[in-house]
Amino acid sequence: MSVDSSDSITRLLGLRVRRWRMALGYSQEKLAECAGLHRTYIGTVERGEQNITVANAEKIANALHITLADILGTQQLKEFYELFPGSFSIMNPEGKVIAWNPFMRDVIAALPEEEMYGIDGMETVHPDDRAFAIEQFSAILSSGNEITGEARVLLNGGPEYVWRSISGRRIEVDGEACVLALGIDITEHKRLDSVRKYTDQLFSMDESVSVNELLQTALNAAEEITESSTGFCHFIGDERIGDQPAQIWSSNAARMLEHAGIVSARRDHLNSSDIWKDIIESKQAVIHNDGASIRKIRGIPSDAPSHISRELIIPLKKSGQVAAIFGVANKP
Repeated sequence: MSVDSSDSITRLLGLRVRRWRMALGYSQEKLAECAGLHRTYIGTVERGEQNITVANAEKIANALHITLADILGTQQLKEFYELFPGSFSIMNPEGKVIAWNPFMRDVIAALPEEEMYGIDGMETVHPDDRAFAIEQFSAILSSGNEITGEARVLLNGGPEYVWRSISGRRIEVDGEACVLALGIDITEHKRLDSVRKYTDQLFSMDESVSVNELLQTALNAAEEITESSTGFCHFIGDERIGDQPAQIWSSNAARMLEHAGIVSARRDHLNSSDIWKDIIESKQAVIHNDGASIRKIRGIPSDAPSHISRELIIPLKKSGQVAAIFGVANKP
């Protein structure tokens, strides 16, 4: 049976809930009591007037001693989640995708419909989180418990990714235990958590720390939050405080410069106002994603080593003039 609209899917769900309820000899009141839901809600579901959530659908299925697949059938279950505002998939015990929604197909896997069936669901998870995802997947299959975890999920097959909160639960499809997974984007939430963590760290630092230490801590935080590998601050003109150096680097960048043997003369060259001319004149943040253009702007010979390939630079203004340049670089 083909279902091609959300209204049809809702009506189909209602008819099947009613059929299973009557087969058990349950009244709407009895089903509502067993499912922990209101009788009026059950009535609207059975009449196809209610867009049911996955949590309530499972409560009803459990109360009827059946599975979601029993109510909808595998294809209809997939179609039921067509409008889910996140990723939806069902994976067999080998982790192969057997059902999905458009978000999973178009945004995460970036594959045509005919190539989706049987793809490895774990391959959509960031390599650094894949072992964790496999462990959680196995735990869901073995325990039957619903498990929610956080992982980085690749977009368009990678390397770009987003953080997602993924809830997995075991369901049966054609007599086989499978895992239904729902995911929502929590990237902004994770970023704000990181910002709060480092803001608290900065405010808790002892008042005796130097400006250099304070700035390096802030650069380390900016570097991690933006997933870059380099952070830096260059003071323009006479804006330094006391004997503070003209340049401050994140801990990671300082180690990289030392390892590369970049001498102080090179660092002084980087502090020249001329190479920050575009920022100083525009007083606006800029992003450079082309290593060749960065070399040209910075006056670095094309055959000379450069530790910057991509950068985000933000000017700090004082009395309307740029007093310092803050930047992070080399985001993958």
